[in-house]
Amino acid sequence: MYGFRHYFASNALGNGIPITDVAEWMGHKSIEETYRTYRHLMPGSITKAARILDVGLWEAA
Repeated sequence: MYGFRHYFASNALGNGIPITDVAEWMGHKSIEETYRTYRHLMPGSITKAARILDVGLWEAA
């Protein structure tokens, strides 16, 4: 059963489903638990967020 849960969460996060949604679906009390387990599947999200913030800062200047 654990393998199916891991497969589900991995695929959801790998395909851009927000971690808050996945954490709720998995029954985790907080996203920290989800993040600790699956953060390796979201490396692009940090880069994407940095780019969005960078553009926003340049437009505000």
